[in-house]
This record gives sequence, structure tokens and C-alpha cells, in this order.
Amino acid sequence: MKLRIFLAVCLTVLALATFAGVWFHGALWGSRSTRQVEIEVSAGSTAREVLAGLRNDGLLPSELAGRLYLRGWAQGRSFRYGRYLFTPGSRPVDVIETILDGRVEMFELTIVEGSEAEDIGRQFTSLGVGSLENWRALIDNSGWIVDIAPEAQSLEGFLFPDTYRFAVGIPVERVARHLVERFKEVWSEEERDVAAPWGSVFEVVTLASLVEAETSIDAERARIAGVFVNRLRRGMLLQCDPTVVYALKKRNEWRGRLLRIHWEIDHPYNTYRYPGLPPGPINSPGRAALKAALLPESTPYLYFVAQPGGGHAFSRTLTEHNRAVARLRQAGR
Repeated sequence: MKLRIFLAVCLTVLALATFAGVWFHGALWGSRSTRQVEIEVSAGSTAREVLAGLRNDGLLPSELAGRLYLRGWAQGRSFRYGRYLFTPGSRPVDVIETILDGRVEMFELTIVEGSEAEDIGRQFTSLGVGSLENWRALIDNSGWIVDIAPEAQSLEGFLFPDTYRFAVGIPVERVARHLVERFKEVWSEEERDVAAPWGSVFEVVTLASLVEAETSIDAERARIAGVFVNRLRRGMLLQCDPTVVYALKKRNEWRGRLLRIHWEIDHPYNTYRYPGLPPGPINSPGRAALKAALLPESTPYLYFVAQPGGGHAFSRTLTEHNRAVARLRQAGR
């Protein structure tokens, strides 16, 4: 009699254990979501809150199964906040593991060399990262670069152009800070090869932005930097057209075409009127432009003019330069 009872209990326990195992496996491995779901796990959310949210969104059939999984398989991990995207057919166990590992939804963005700070802000706002007002406020705050460029009045020139991957929902301040830190990293790499830069970090970055605006040809960058440095040392006006364009943008007067009359506008960024470098960078220079500005070519040239087929014609004297301009005008007729 006792043996029968013992066997009956064992069979019952085995049946329950089998049923529980089948239920547990089915709840986490056997079911799949039927639609695409995007969720956001807020910072400070408890495990119960997250599991309840997954249940409500159709990603987890049983909160109990989720809690049991966390106790047995989480291995000390906890849910990580962020935004997650789950495609149709996602298994509950994969959903839980994704959030435990913090594999948040990502986006990628490429900032092109020579982009202006406000245009960079527009790129990010188009992807939902902050507002243009947020970006303008951040750009106007130069506190993040006071350690390397105390003269800077804004972050113009210090948001490094590169390809970035960020988590969807990342705060705008973290994005801007990352771009600045990337600039510092690249600057440190390039500066270590220069024994004695000709100017301060701020001056070199400002010059690099002019080089970036003037040419995209690798072989010309250091030469153009050398021409500008020659003019600076001789007290000549830089007469850099992109600075006039930047000034017009500052005045909300840029209409897409630069005219000779614009050389007369009274603005600190107009290097046809104001000597020396402009008050700051006019764009975000890339690595090649920074390298060229750090190591300008030793050159006899003082002038250059863009050629229709690309590149520039360089001249030592104003007479040579005027002849080059005349030839280009003649060729363009």
C-alpha cells in the first residue's frame, strides 16, 4: 500500500514537473510575437514593470515565466534602459535577453567634413535627437572645450565630422558631448606629430575650417594652408570667400550666390575687410584639413584661384594672380 502511494506521488510530481517544463518552455521558447513592436525601458524601471509591459505589448505570454527566467538564467544581469525594436516572430526569451544585454535600437549618421554646427544639429533633429533650439543652446556653450580652446565662443569647428552610431532616444547633450570628445581624440592624434604648432588650437582649427571650405583635394590642403599662413605673417587680408558666405548666413542674407558686392559687407567674418583670421571656425574640419593646418606647406605662393576643371591655380605675386584670373575668365567664355 505504501509503495503504491509512493509511486503515485512520484508519478504525480513527475507529471507536474513535465507539465511545468512544457509550459515554461512553451511560454518563452515556443511562442512568437505577431507584429513589430517598439518599446522604451525607462531608467529606474523595475523588472516587474518591464515584464508587465512586455506582456501588454504581446511580447511575453506569462509574467511568471519571465520572473522564473530572470531568477534562473539572468546570471546577475538586470534590464537595461533604452529603446528597443522587435520584429514579428520574436521569441519571448530573445526579447528578455535583448533587454538584459542592452541591445538597444540604433541609428547611424554621417557628418560630412565642412558641415556647419547648425546644419549638424538639423541632421540630428531630423532623426528625433533634440530640437534645433536644444542644439543652438549647446553650440553656444563652449565650456566643453575650454581646456583646449579657451578663446572659443561656441562649439563651431569642434563637432567632429565622422560616421556615428547612437542608441535611439539618446539625450541630445550626450550626442553633442560625444562629437566634441571625438574631436579631442583626433586632435590629440594629429598634434602629437607636430613639435611646435604655429598657433593655438583655436587658431589652427579656424584655419583648418578655411582649408576645408576651399578644397577637397588632398594634395592642395597643406598648400592652401601655407598660402593663408604666408598672408597672415605679411599682414595681408585673407580674402577667403567662404568666410563671406558664413558672414551672410550669420546675417540671414545668404541666397546661394556670392557677388563682389558682398565683399564689402561689414561683418567680423568678412576677411575681405577684417585682417587676420575670422573670429572662429566657419565649419567642422575633418582630419585631413586639421593635419594640413597643423603642418602648412612651406610655399612661396600668396594667391590662388579656383579652376573650372577642379583644383586651384597658385601664384606668387598679384600680377601673376591677375593673369591667372584673366586666363580663367577667357577660358570660361
